[in-house]
Amino acid sequence: MRLFLCAVTVVILQFASSAQSTPPPRKILINISNPSDQPRFAEDIVVSFASLRKLAPDINAGSLLVMAPGNGPSATEIQLPSQVDDLDGDGKADELIFQINLKPKQTRAVTIVYGEPDQIYRQRNEYPKRTYALFANKIEGLGWESGKNAWRLYFDPRNAIDLYGKRRDSMFLDFAATPEYAYHADTINGRDIFRIGGAIGIGAVGAWVDGKLIKVADVSERRWKIISSGPVRSIIDVTYDGWKVEGKNINLHSRIVQWAGDRGFFYSIDAQDARGITFLTGLTRHDRTDVFRSEANVSPSWLATYGEQVTETGPTPTQELKGTNLGLAVIFLDSKTWAAQDDLNYLMTFSLSPNGAHWYVAAAWDQEGMNNGVAFGAPAHKPVRTEDHLPALKTQKDFLGWVEQRKAELTTPSIVTLSH
Repeated sequence: MRLFLCAVTVVILQFASSAQSTPPPRKILINISNPSDQPRFAEDIVVSFASLRKLAPDINAGSLLVMAPGNGPSATEIQLPSQVDDLDGDGKADELIFQINLKPKQTRAVTIVYGEPDQIYRQRNEYPKRTYALFANKIEGLGWESGKNAWRLYFDPRNAIDLYGKRRDSMFLDFAATPEYAYHADTINGRDIFRIGGAIGIGAVGAWVDGKLIKVADVSERRWKIISSGPVRSIIDVTYDGWKVEGKNINLHSRIVQWAGDRGFFYSIDAQDARGITFLTGLTRHDRTDVFRSEANVSPSWLATYGEQVTETGPTPTQELKGTNLGLAVIFLDSKTWAAQDDLNYLMTFSLSPNGAHWYVAAAWDQEGMNNGVAFGAPAHKPVRTEDHLPALKTQKDFLGWVEQRKAELTTPSIVTLSH
């Protein structure tokens, strides 16, 4: 989904030769180009292992590094935190992922260095934990997070997505899931800041039948699986068997993808036996917010709200606080959507294509990052920290401008080329 790549000069990584005749490390070059006139900080790069193995059949996913020259005047070589994911559970690597900074129209090249495990891991840095996913009864379901925001999906008939706002760029969900930790209470870290009630929450999925929202509530079985939870990306799969909609029993699969440093996440669905069903996503309505939509028949379409929609503190809040603002957005990444709403939700409805449906969900609290302390992570990791380049969005104008910028980034992917 979020595929941003660029090209770099070739990097030669120097390794000390072993006393024994260990083969030298091998290298694959990846040229990555930013097609836009805007800088892209910590762009998400996805490289399939199928493409890597075409060039290097002997590559070992368990022993590799991603190296790049610095992007500043000194051009000091840096190691980019990277991650290898097995997406289908067959024990084989499917994707190599990392993040990189790109200047406008810049082409960079990174070098994948691979070889004997001892040889590679002697050079490998310890990558800080910048995404996380878990299931915990304490938070009533699944949770995922970056340093910017934490989210949870109620794993029950509500099937709504909730938000924990953060005042510090840090990991929060382990605290939230700790027995006796009051995640509704106001703390230096942040708290549960959103009130859902009977609504769909923030970017969850449902169906639209005869002008009414049908939640993913009446199902035969719901299952979850954490595919990955790493320094660069976390992935969660949720499967709903036998969802009853319009006389059908639909098997629905959804995937949630959280990248490091992002104030949003990606949500995708596919379904069986869903012909003729109108699906939807959207945002909870609150009284003291403004709603914004993209123009009709525009693709990608988007929906956003901004205003006083941060809930008061406490386990059973009944109203929103005055004096603090929250922006929420859903950017639909496929074909066009149609606007709808009910008493509780602003909605985007759509037909499911053979490739499923994909959207991006984001939140920006005007108190985001206000309690940040010392820099997070080792200096070698700082050049690709999105947090360094995501100042809090303090006004409605700032937020809507960011939504437009984010939409442009998501719809003009960078270009990647592999070579020896």
